[in-house]
Amino acid sequence: MKTLVVLLSIIGCATIAAGQSLQYVEIDRIALNIPENQTGTTKDIAEYLGKYFDSDSKKIRAIYTWVTNKIKYDRDSIHLVILDEDNDQRVTYALKRRRGVCENFAAIFTDLCIKSGIPSFAIEGYTKQGGSIDKSPHVWCAAFTDGRWFMYDPTWDAGFISNGYFTSRIQTNYFKIAPGNFIQNHLPFDPLFQFLDYTVNYKEFRIGGTRSADQQKYFNYIDSIKKFQASDSLTKYLSVFNRISNYGWPDRLIDTKLKRVKLEIELIDQDKDIIAYNMAVNSYNQALEILNKFIIYRNNQFLPLKENNEVDSMFAAIGQKVKVAHLKLNEVNQSTATLVLDTGDITKKLNDLSYKVQEQNDFYKNHLRLTGQK
Repeated sequence: MKTLVVLLSIIGCATIAAGQSLQYVEIDRIALNIPENQTGTTKDIAEYLGKYFDSDSKKIRAIYTWVTNKIKYDRDSIHLVILDEDNDQRVTYALKRRRGVCENFAAIFTDLCIKSGIPSFAIEGYTKQGGSIDKSPHVWCAAFTDGRWFMYDPTWDAGFISNGYFTSRIQTNYFKIAPGNFIQNHLPFDPLFQFLDYTVNYKEFRIGGTRSADQQKYFNYIDSIKKFQASDSLTKYLSVFNRISNYGWPDRLIDTKLKRVKLEIELIDQDKDIIAYNMAVNSYNQALEILNKFIIYRNNQFLPLKENNEVDSMFAAIGQKVKVAHLKLNEVNQSTATLVLDTGDITKKLNDLSYKVQEQNDFYKNHLRLTGQK
């Protein structure tokens, strides 16, 4: 009886696998036959696939099939690596040429997932092959389907490099792999993107071992990922920098990555400074405009007559605009950016404006007193 149960179980599993394979055959057929005029952008591709597939599982299979088959690995593209963290350039560049390196494969896959409504990340780190850690960093992907995170490496499944030449060999060995298995040969710079409750550090990855259960600290990656997704760009980069810096990596392996993250933080800080500075200038101009309206009113011998509270509101509005301008300039002055904007000129203009406003306000009050107005 036990033998029969086992036999039936094996047959059942085989039936499921066969059914899944048949399903993939149809998905792959559709993915590989997307009209060329529908593949100019990831938006076009995602919209096309959305017409045929009603589940994330089907969509992500089609996305993976298209990327691994239609994008060719090109070693010459290594010399055209885009050093910032913006995936748009990586996607546009590779789609136009239908060629790229790992970061292009990952960028297109991730962008297609996101445009298909599937949460996804392009992940950087080191890989291990034949028991040895590769000399250069690699980029792969993660995506959320069927209620959990799975890992993908479209570059490795597109083919392999041998004797300096790339050979195309389409496979699905790294399609929808559980994080616990994927970590055996893919170690992210940022431990958050291991998607594991108990993370693996560089030393463990290198020697192929893990800490004993009592030595490991539980990491709630599910809540951490949600928090990361909800954060603004600056908070994301700061958290990435801190996690990578404090995870036991040899400095030589993370130096370039950390420099790139710091550059992104610097650019965001500079953008924030520019926005704050421009808001200060805008507030100054608005205050000056209100003051000029009052001066025109004064030059017209205070005619046509305005209610006192209307004029008081004009001066109050000027004061509020000047206050906002100073607050924004203070933000710029306290910036952590390396290149800080010079606020001296606009600060002087604000101070001069405040002096002129006080003069005009005093003149107006004196006018009211002399004319017997309340």
